[in-house]
Amino acid sequence: MAAQIDSTISTTAFQSTAEPLIIQVSEPTAAVYYKYRFILVVKDSGGTTLATLKTHYLSSTNRVAAFDISRVLDDYLAPNLVNSNDVTANVLTLGRTGFTPDKVLGTCYTDLVARQFTIEVGHENASGPTADPVESLNEDSTTLYAFRDEFVNDGEPYARGAGEFQLAAPSRNFMSVAPDLGTRSAYGSAWGTVREHRIGLDQAYVLAFGAKDMTAVYMKVRAWDITGTLIATANIAIDTEGGETVPTTDAQNVQFFGCGPANLEEYGDAVSSVALQTIFDDPDLAYYEVYGSTSTSDSQTFQDSVVHRFTIDDGCSKYPRIQLFFLNRHGGWDAFNFDQRSEESFRNIERSSYNRPRGNWDTITSLNQWTYDGWERGVTTTSVKAEKQVVVSTDYIDEGYADMLRDIATSRSVFIVDGTNLIPVVVTDSEYLFKTSVNDKLISYSFTLRYSNRPRLK
Repeated sequence: MAAQIDSTISTTAFQSTAEPLIIQVSEPTAAVYYKYRFILVVKDSGGTTLATLKTHYLSSTNRVAAFDISRVLDDYLAPNLVNSNDVTANVLTLGRTGFTPDKVLGTCYTDLVARQFTIEVGHENASGPTADPVESLNEDSTTLYAFRDEFVNDGEPYARGAGEFQLAAPSRNFMSVAPDLGTRSAYGSAWGTVREHRIGLDQAYVLAFGAKDMTAVYMKVRAWDITGTLIATANIAIDTEGGETVPTTDAQNVQFFGCGPANLEEYGDAVSSVALQTIFDDPDLAYYEVYGSTSTSDSQTFQDSVVHRFTIDDGCSKYPRIQLFFLNRHGGWDAFNFDQRSEESFRNIERSSYNRPRGNWDTITSLNQWTYDGWERGVTTTSVKAEKQVVVSTDYIDEGYADMLRDIATSRSVFIVDGTNLIPVVVTDSEYLFKTSVNDKLISYSFTLRYSNRPRLK
C-alpha cells in the first residue's frame, strides 16, 4: 500500500494562493487499515520542510482526501519592492543613472513573488487497533510554483494557473492590470490590442513578468511620433541587462522591467543606445510600445507577450500631478497619475501636556524674590502627534480604467512616487464605486490616503 497524488498540477505554470490550492491524494489499495492517515509534507526548493499536514481518508470505500495548501504557501510569498541591482533603492529606479549598476531589468531581492515548492505524500497506519501508527513518507511527490494572484470568480469556475504571466506566447501578459481599451497595436493588427498606460516623460514605470518556462529573450521598445511615423526600435537583451532568461533560483522566477520614459531614457544614455536616444530625444514622441520577443526581428512570429502602449501625457492641469505606485491583484506593480486637485491635511491630532505652576519657584533667594512674568505658560504642551492625509483625484478618464483604480482601493501596498523615492500611504476609503457614464464614458475618481508614517512635529 502507498499513498499517491491524484491532482494534475503544472510543474512550471504559476499557481495562485489566493484561491484554494487543492492537492488530492488517495490510497489505491483496498484493505483494512488501522489508524490510517495521509501525510502531506511541503518543502521549499532547497528541501527544507515548511509544513507537515495529516488527514483521514473520506471513508473505507472512498480512500481519497484533499489538502488545501494555499494558506501554507502564501506565508512564504511577498511582493518584491527592491531593485536587485542596487538594493538600497526601489524597483522604480531600474535603468536610472545614479543607481549602480544602471541595469533596466532586475530580479527579486529578499522578498519572493513566486517560489518553487515540493509536495511529498505518504501515510501512517498501525498493524492493529491498539498498535502505534508508523509513518511511511515520500511515497509520491511533485513540484509546483506558487504566487499570489486574485481569481475574480464572478460566476466563473475554479481554474488553476495556466502560465498566463510567463512570457512564452502572444497571449501572455505582464503582471499588470492596465486596461485593454480595444486599440490595435501600431505594430500591426496581428499583434492584437494593446494594454494602455498614460505617462509623463519624467516618470518611471515597472512591469513584472514570470520568467520560469518563458521563451522571451528580448524586450522590444518601438516608438511613433504624433504623425504616426515610426521613430525607432530598440531591442533590450534580457540576459545582459539585469534579467535571466533561464531562472535557476526562486529570486529569478519573477523579474522586473523598468519601462517608463525616465527608466528607458536614462538607461539609453548610460549604455549609449542609439535607438533609445533617438526615441526620447524626439520632441514629437507620441507613444511607444513594449513586448517580449524571442528575436530582434519585428515579425509577429516571435511575439511572446501582449503589447503594452505608453502614451506620453505630461498633463495640462493647473494642479501638481501625483503618481501612485501600487501592488495589483497579480502580485506585480502598476502606477497611475492623479492630475486634479489634491488636498493635504492633518487629522487625529493628539497633544500631551501638563499644568506648570507660574513663578520662579526654583530660583528664589533672599535677594531674588518670588515673581512671575505674564508670558509664562500654565498648561504646557510637551508633544504633538498627528496623522497626515491627502485626497487625490483623477482627471476625466475612460471607464476602462475602473479595474485599475479598483486595485488601488483594495491594494495591500500603495506609495506616492516622489522622484526616485516612494512614500508609503494607506487608502482609507471603505468602499469603491464602479462608475459608468453615458457621456462619452468619461469618469473621475478620488481617494483618501493616509501617510503610513506620522510626520515629525515640534
